[in-house]
Amino acid sequence: MRPLLHSAAKITAIVFTLAFVFFSSSRAEDAPPVDTFRQQLNDLRERMDQDLADAAEYLESQIAKDPNSEDLNILRHTVATRFIEQRKYKEATAQFEKLLEFQCKHSEKPANQFGILMTVQSIQDLTRESGDDAALETAIDRGIEALSSADLQAQQTPLLPLSQLVVLKAHFLVADDHQDDASALVQSVLDKLVAANAAEDADEETMLALIRMLRSLTTADRENDAWREKFITLLDTTVTSAMDAYPASAAIQSEYAETQYLLITQWRQDDPDAMTERIKEVGDKLGSIAVRNASVRAILRRLDLHQERIAAVKPVDSLIGKPAPQWDVDAWVDTSQTTQASLKGKVVLLDFWAMWCGPCIATFPHLREWRKEFADQGFEIVGVTQYYNFDWDAEKSQASRSKDEVPPPTERFAIAKFLEHHNLQHPVLVTPKESEMSSEYGVRGIPHVVLIDREGVVQLVETGAGEATAKEIHAKIKELIETGKKSE
Repeated sequence: MRPLLHSAAKITAIVFTLAFVFFSSSRAEDAPPVDTFRQQLNDLRERMDQDLADAAEYLESQIAKDPNSEDLNILRHTVATRFIEQRKYKEATAQFEKLLEFQCKHSEKPANQFGILMTVQSIQDLTRESGDDAALETAIDRGIEALSSADLQAQQTPLLPLSQLVVLKAHFLVADDHQDDASALVQSVLDKLVAANAAEDADEETMLALIRMLRSLTTADRENDAWREKFITLLDTTVTSAMDAYPASAAIQSEYAETQYLLITQWRQDDPDAMTERIKEVGDKLGSIAVRNASVRAILRRLDLHQERIAAVKPVDSLIGKPAPQWDVDAWVDTSQTTQASLKGKVVLLDFWAMWCGPCIATFPHLREWRKEFADQGFEIVGVTQYYNFDWDAEKSQASRSKDEVPPPTERFAIAKFLEHHNLQHPVLVTPKESEMSSEYGVRGIPHVVLIDREGVVQLVETGAGEATAKEIHAKIKELIETGKKSE
């Protein structure tokens, strides 16, 4: 599943504030004045300070008198937040479930449509602590059912919250080995979003819904592995079209900038020259926009830093035929015996990779095959990665980027579990923070392979995960192995 946020109480408070804005903006003319709501909130807070359980019962009694009151129902967020602070996750989840029931019952209102998404996300935030995946999946199903009702089919408003819930549901289906069902569900909603953006009443909001669904389908979550590459390509073309259609939209500008940043730094690294050209194109397109859009300005600064790092990388041509640079090892993940010196006399494949890198994961079958084929002929693979602040989720058997600071030993454990999950048995080292090893080995993108012969000399450097690249690497390994045999 998607990584859960580090502070459920903090997120819940934010969600409560957003929900209050939505509810306030959509109040009926005969709704109680804001002062009345504030009085209800203050009264509830005073009761919670004295006895939280009693305050929850009091709110329940007030809702029973007026079950359709938006003001009273939204106060469940406040009660849930206090339960979270006291680590009473079951009670907090129950409050969110009751609020979700109210929002689904009144899903004809746009405020409740967005409220459904925010409430489900609040339950998702609690899942890490409570471990109650069943409650989360039930909440997702209820939200999807409400937002997909016949009464809402003519509205565009539910598209954004519906699309996000569908991605969460698809992740559950993938985790349960129902990949085909997940793909069909995702495609059905994507088709609706594409149609909505082709309609006469298409607007910025329908475009943002499509972009954000594609973004959710291209994250590093393992459940996205089967379709990530396809949707990265679609996202690239979609944000470009969005910029052409809505050039003055600050939200579209920011989505375009963030997507291009991911394309440059994570997703499209197979061709370093094309990556450099894309950096220039993005800078040219966003330069004037950055003056008035702070988020775009921040992304361009990050791209400048990335370009400086790339410019400092040693040219690949300068590595070929030269002794391999020294390894910079902070720690070994799955061995304590391997060193650069201990591998002298072997053909060594250095594989620069990361847990979040989809193309890297795509090369794993080749790594397993090559090691099995050549291991007894003087060949070894050494993985090289760095600290990315990832932690291991034991319940879901996956590594996820953490919002909290992850200590190095904890992240090395996550890497070890990740390797075990993918049945990779070769040694893997983690470089120190601020290490220059990647630069010394010409790494401008990953996966990045460096083949070193038995004499410790670099013979091949390749970046990318395509089949043609894999065949070239395999052929070179075989050549180096055979050369070594002849010289013995």
